[in-house]
Amino acid sequence: MANKLKKIVVMNTKYHQHPKDIIITVGKKVSIIALMVITIATTAFAGDNNTLNFKGADHFKKMFPNATKVVYEVKKEFTEVNFTWNNLILQAFFDTKGNLIGTSRQIEVSALPLAYVMEINRQYDGYTIDEAIEFDHAENGMSYYVVVSKGEKKYVLNVSTNGEISVFKKMKN
Repeated sequence: MANKLKKIVVMNTKYHQHPKDIIITVGKKVSIIALMVITIATTAFAGDNNTLNFKGADHFKKMFPNATKVVYEVKKEFTEVNFTWNNLILQAFFDTKGNLIGTSRQIEVSALPLAYVMEINRQYDGYTIDEAIEFDHAENGMSYYVVVSKGEKKYVLNVSTNGEISVFKKMKN
């Protein structure tokens, strides 16, 4: 931050302003912006189950009436809600109209269906299954996202309801 302020001072000294005045002005603007961002982030996106303000909030409250530690983020195409319910750490996703897309949770690799593990091991011989997420799609049912790695290679695989495996994302190690 100090280097950025020094660059601003150097650039603005040609306007015959005192460098100290520029630093104070820039510093105040940065402080005000930081305070505004913190305030907006904490009031708009976090709260208990009674202060939710996003499309789908009523649906969420009915589905998870005792949810705690609720934090949500409204994105361009959906809203992501992270929360705890019945001692489970979960996520729910709602579309822009407030309809449930699905819910997810991280699970132990050992909780993956055996047939899926065997097929992953067959298709990705020598890879290690590092993590697994269970995703219950509101329309398509249960599927899994599984992270596998081997040396420098790392993939997020999608295992569909019918057991079909596809690469969801290639990751950098």
